[in-house]
Amino acid sequence: MRSLVCIIHECSHRTRLISSLRMGISREESIASLRLLVCMAKADGVLHDRERALLADAFEDAALPTGVTLEWLLDEPVDLDTVLAQIDSYEAREHAYAAVYALACSDGDCAATERELLMHVRDTLEIDATQDAHLSRLFLPSHQQPGPSTTPMLDGMARKDEVEAATRKCAIVSALLGAFPLPGVSIATDLMIAALQVALARDIGALWGQAMDTAQAKGVLAGFGVGTGARIALSNLLKVFPGWGSAFGAASAYASSYAVGRVMNTYFEEGRGLDARELAARYKAAKQDAKQAYASDKDAIARAETTHKDEIAALEHQLSVGEIDQATFETRLAALVATPA
Repeated sequence: MRSLVCIIHECSHRTRLISSLRMGISREESIASLRLLVCMAKADGVLHDRERALLADAFEDAALPTGVTLEWLLDEPVDLDTVLAQIDSYEAREHAYAAVYALACSDGDCAATERELLMHVRDTLEIDATQDAHLSRLFLPSHQQPGPSTTPMLDGMARKDEVEAATRKCAIVSALLGAFPLPGVSIATDLMIAALQVALARDIGALWGQAMDTAQAKGVLAGFGVGTGARIALSNLLKVFPGWGSAFGAASAYASSYAVGRVMNTYFEEGRGLDARELAARYKAAKQDAKQAYASDKDAIARAETTHKDEIAALEHQLSVGEIDQATFETRLAALVATPA
């Protein structure tokens, strides 16, 4: 039986979260959180070319607030403690910390300078041990899942239909997952979207008779900017920008997964010969095409979001307090939203 102290702590956590959600995150807090991401990217004192490219790619789709440019975010000197002082509300602090945690730890290799900065951010923002432990569980290495059968589908039209159906299903489920901008569950669902996209890449490969393990799929997707720590971190922040919220999260997640399906089909069709630069260009173009597809599915997504909102929130609570692990969360969530209303 859980102790009374644990129960009181959980109730307090939820009460603060509900109060914060009512207040919302301010424009100043949103911008400060973006600058905090850049601080983490510069944890060793330098914004390296690869880090700059990853951040620039992640920011490419973001309609930044008026007066805020990518160059200003990346190049303007930042005083860490001044930025942290501007992140005041409970919700903003949880989202900001989750974002920098994702940027530092998503690749499984958190450098000493990143760890030191992360601890400073955690202590300054007064992130409690429950939230910190929750994030730590989310980013534990996952086990390699068995791949799909690689018997090729020789009927070209049937294969095309299968790819389109798998892509649409992944895009719709991703949109549902992307529509929940709550601290904790936002990061968890962003990680699940990334996992769904990896699975989609592997499934499409199997239809072409091409085997691809999880690590290979992640590598190809990361080559054109999908599933990176920068994208996960930025998505977690943009979903709580004033005036954006779940609509942005749903549309962005749908477009990303739709484009992954389109690009990976081309990748295998071309014999896996396309390089990262070409894949990135095709991914960008496919996301534009995704806007029309999203418009067609928008009503169905909205109905499913309304239907499953309370159930997803309940799963999020179980995950956040350690009653279930990330793998169980993903399995139950996938079953829940597998058939949109």
